[in-house]
Amino acid sequence: MIPKIVKAVAPPERQKHLLLASYFIVDVPMKMRMNKFCCDCDAYALKHLECHLLGIDLSLLDDEIIMGFRQKIGVDLWEAAHDPIYAKAMTRYVPSPWEREEVFDLGD
Repeated sequence: MIPKIVKAVAPPERQKHLLLASYFIVDVPMKMRMNKFCCDCDAYALKHLECHLLGIDLSLLDDEIIMGFRQKIGVDLWEAAHDPIYAKAMTRYVPSPWEREEVFDLGD
């Protein structure tokens, strides 16, 4: 579903050039009563993707260890933000025209 989401949020002039490969949805058996706390959805989503890509059994994920995953994700993001190679690359970043358009607050 991620390719469809990427295409849906892409600027109109780029949507026609994005090709979607065929994909299929697979039901994965999960433990009961997982993700009891609503603030863990992001960590679970990232870990599900990681496990799927690496071929790791999803049954290893549970609420008892997700806080450790959340902390590791935070540390990884912090380290990436302070990486000199990444920082140098970001100095050369030029936003596309659609990223520079005026932003509207939907709450107004």
